[in-house]
Amino acid sequence: MNKYLSLIFLYNRAGYKKILLIVGAIPICFLAIFLLRIGNPYAAGPYMLMELAFEGVWAVLVLIAANLMGLIAVVNSLNGKKALKAAHSTTGYTMRRLHLSPISAYLTIFVYYLALILIFWGTATASLYAIGKLGLAMSGAAGIDTKLALGLLRTKIGSALIPIAHPTVIVFNITCVLALAGECARSCYLSWHNGRQSASVVLLIVPMFIVWAFEPENSYILVATFIIILYAAFSFGDVISREKRPKGDPFMVNKYMGIMDLDSTEFDDSVRLEANSPVGTYDSPSSETSLLHRYGRDAESAGRKGFKWINPGLLRRRFMPLGINLEKANVLFGVCIFIGIAEHLLFFGRYLMQMSVINNSIKGITIDSGVKMPYFWALQEHSYYGYIIGILMVLFIQAYWNYSYYNKETKSVYVMKRLPDKKEYLRTICAVPVMEALCLVMIMVMHTAIDLFLYAVATPEIALHSDYLSHILPF
Repeated sequence: MNKYLSLIFLYNRAGYKKILLIVGAIPICFLAIFLLRIGNPYAAGPYMLMELAFEGVWAVLVLIAANLMGLIAVVNSLNGKKALKAAHSTTGYTMRRLHLSPISAYLTIFVYYLALILIFWGTATASLYAIGKLGLAMSGAAGIDTKLALGLLRTKIGSALIPIAHPTVIVFNITCVLALAGECARSCYLSWHNGRQSASVVLLIVPMFIVWAFEPENSYILVATFIIILYAAFSFGDVISREKRPKGDPFMVNKYMGIMDLDSTEFDDSVRLEANSPVGTYDSPSSETSLLHRYGRDAESAGRKGFKWINPGLLRRRFMPLGINLEKANVLFGVCIFIGIAEHLLFFGRYLMQMSVINNSIKGITIDSGVKMPYFWALQEHSYYGYIIGILMVLFIQAYWNYSYYNKETKSVYVMKRLPDKKEYLRTICAVPVMEALCLVMIMVMHTAIDLFLYAVATPEIALHSDYLSHILPF
C-alpha cells in the first residue's frame, strides 16, 4: 500500500468511530433545535419558518462544537488513554517505520483533516437543507426552494455555511478551514516527536464563533482573516524550524518545550552551567573566569563587548533566569507583538474604506455634502486592545514562567535567595517582563505616529474637518 495512504488509514482506523459519531450527531442536534424552536411543523405555519428555527447562535454553537470535538478526538486517537510519552513514542515509532519525512507526513495529515472538515461542513449544510425542506413541506408552504434559500441566508448559521452575498466571509471561511487543518496536523506532528500537542485548534475556533455569531463589519472580518493567515504561516514555520533544530542540546534549551528524538539522543544530561547569576555566565571581565568560555560557548558574544549595554537582546538575556527556555520566551514575546500589530490594523481597514467613499465623492475641487474623514481618534477606537492584551501577557505570563522555573522546574529558589546579591532572584523574575512591556509600549507609540502621519498627509485636505488638529489627542 502507498505510504501516504497507510498514514491516512492509520488515523482513520483509530478515529473512524468518533468521526461517524460526530457526523451522526450534527443532523440530530439541528433537528432537536428545529423541534424545540418550532414545535409541531403542521401547526407552525410556513411564514419565517427557517428564521424562527435557526436564528441566533445555537446552531452556530452546534456546528463549532461538532467540529472541535471531532478534530480533537481524531488528534488524540493514537495517543493512548494517559497520553504519556510511551504512547507518543509508539506513534513516532510507527511513523518512522513508514519511511515518511516529517514534512511529508505533516502535509499528508493536513489533507486528511481538510477532508474531515469539509465532510463536517457538508453534513451540516445537507442537514439544514433536508430539515428545512421537510419542515416547509409539512407546514404547507408554496415555493419551498425559494423560501428555504432565503430563510437560510437570513440566519446566522446559513450566512456562515453559505455566504453567497458576503465575499469577505467566504475568504474568512476558506482561511479558517485551512488554518484548522494545519493546526490539527501540527498537533499530530508534535505527538509523533514526543512533544506537547498544540491547543491552537481551540484558539482558532474563537474568531470563527465571533464572526459567525455576531456578524461584525467587514473591517473586523478582514483583520481576523489577516491574523489567522499570519498565525497559520507562523505555525507551519514552527514545524519547519523544528526540523532544522540540532539533535544535540547540551544546554537543555529545549528540555521543556522542544522536541527530542528518543532514538538519537546525543547530549549529556550531566552537562550543566555552574553559576551564581546570569551575569557571571553570559559576561565576565576575564575570559579565564567566564563559564561560557570554560564550556566553549562564548562565540556568540565575541566581537560584541563594546555594545553589551546597548544591545536589547543581550540586555534582555542578562536578566533572564539562567538555563530557562529562551525559545519559549521568544515565542511568547513575538506572539504579543503580533497580537498588538494585527489588532491595530483595524485603523487601516477603517481608513481605507472611508478613503474609498471620499474618492468617489470628490468631483473636481468639491466634495459631496456631509462626506468627511472622521476624526483621528474615532478611527482609532478599539485599535489598542491587542497591545493592552500583549502587555498584560508579557507582564504576567513571562513573570509566572520565571517564577515557575525557580520554584517548580529546577527547585533552585533556595539557592537564588542565598546569593550575595539578594535582589538577583526578584530581578530575574520581574526585569524582563517589564522590559518587554516597555518595548510593546514603544511599538504602540510608533504605530500611532505612523497612523497620524498617514491620516494628515494622505487624506485630501477638502475631506478633513477644519478643526481636526484639535482632535488629535483623545482628551
